[in-house]
Parts: sequence; structure tokens; C-alpha cells
Amino acid sequence: PFCASFTVEKYMQTEILDSPFMRELFQSPVEWVHTGYSTGAENMRFDEDRVKLVANGDALPMLRVYGWKPWAVSLGANQRESDIDPIEREKKGFDLVRRATGGRAVLHADELTYSIVTPIGKYSVQEWYRLSHERLLAGLRTIAPTLDFEKSQPNFRELYKAMPQQAVACFASSARYELIHDGRKVVGSAQRVFGNVLLQHGSILLGAGGEQLADISKQSGSHSVDEIRKTILLHSSTLSEAAGRVVGFEEVAEAIKNGFL
Repeated sequence: PFCASFTVEKYMQTEILDSPFMRELFQSPVEWVHTGYSTGAENMRFDEDRVKLVANGDALPMLRVYGWKPWAVSLGANQRESDIDPIEREKKGFDLVRRATGGRAVLHADELTYSIVTPIGKYSVQEWYRLSHERLLAGLRTIAPTLDFEKSQPNFRELYKAMPQQAVACFASSARYELIHDGRKVVGSAQRVFGNVLLQHGSILLGAGGEQLADISKQSGSHSVDEIRKTILLHSSTLSEAAGRVVGFEEVAEAIKNGFL
């Protein structure tokens, strides 16, 4: 059995998920892993270690859910650390870590993060992105029926050039197949392939807090912290807002698991 040690909360729940759909998508049973709340470094190390295990044939594909304590900023694999103000971040008490996956910065606050580690198998990376979001949507619609896919795909290079206040934060813009409520992003995901193994991370906003990324972002050109915060709030929503009630971590974890079965 796969295990790891955590200094924040020693918690591990695992379950083998097996269904015709699981075997179709992952080509094998899947290990469901729930690790509770950990630091940024521990959370990222867990996923990266699992990539190595799956690549070596020493572990099943994994579908994992987890949270962050303390709240943490994760930077995309190729994002500049200078996008974040270290003094303001330390004042807030936010952790900082770099993801192995791409995308822009996320402040992991009141959210549930999921990760998928799997051999790519017969599907392309793009198909994995679509199929995984279909399963996320199936699960999360049991909580918030109004959720939907983002249907357009922006040219992010041109978008960031025209609107630099959107260039730092993941939740300031949406990509195709990410999940939205009322046109605003609720679930943001990023991928990276290691050999024949896919690692996919995704943040599911449960409640407010992530917009505080604006407070620790280096100002983008002439744009103030208030403008960056306004941009994040304008382009993002939360699962609690979509559901019209407070939505908790465990409820969402169970919905995700059921969505993949």
C-alpha cells in the first residue's frame, strides 16, 4: 500500500475504485486517496512521488483529493516567482510552492484540490482534459446543477498582452472545458506529462478567499491591487455561490468520487 507522512494532519484514506467506466478511462482500477490538509510542499511532493510509482508500475493510477494548511500560493511550472510579493505574502502567512503542472498562480484557500496520476493509455492529453472534466461536472452537478463547461478557448498570449492584470492569477480567466457558474470559473485545472504518465491538478473553489492573491501579487503594469482583485472576482465564482448554500470539503470529495464511478 502507498503511504506518506504528513506533519500538519496525519490523515490518509484510501479505497480501490473499480467499475466498467473506470477500466475504460484509466485501463485499470484506480486508487482513491484522501489526504486531508497538508503544507504546499507536502501536497506537491505526494503527487510527484506518485508519478514515479505509476511510471515504474509500482502503484495504481490515482484520483486524490486534498486541502492546504496553511493557505498556500502555488505557481505554475514556468511562472516567475517574482510575480508574488514575498513581504506581503509573509505578512499574510501564506505558504509558497511551485507546481509540476503549468498554468498561473492559485491561492489555495477555501477549496478542494484534486489530482489525477495515470498512464495516458489510449487517450490524448486533450481528451483526458475533456473526459476528466466531464466526470467532475457529473459529480459536482449533484451539488450545483447550474455548473457548465467553458466552451471557448482564449488565446492566452494575446489575452495577457492586452489585459496584463489577468496574467498572474489562474482564476482571472477560463480555458475550454473548465467548469463555470454564470460564466465565471469555479474549477481550474492544469496538466503535465512525464514520459507516458499524466499528472493533472485542479482547484475547486468552495468559498471565498482565493481573491486575496491580488494582495500579494506584484502590480501588473499600471494596474493596482484593487484592479487585480476586481478582475479575479469578476471572472471567478465558488461552488457555494453556485449551490446557494455553504458547501463543505467532505461533501465535494464524495461527489467527485461518485462522478468518476
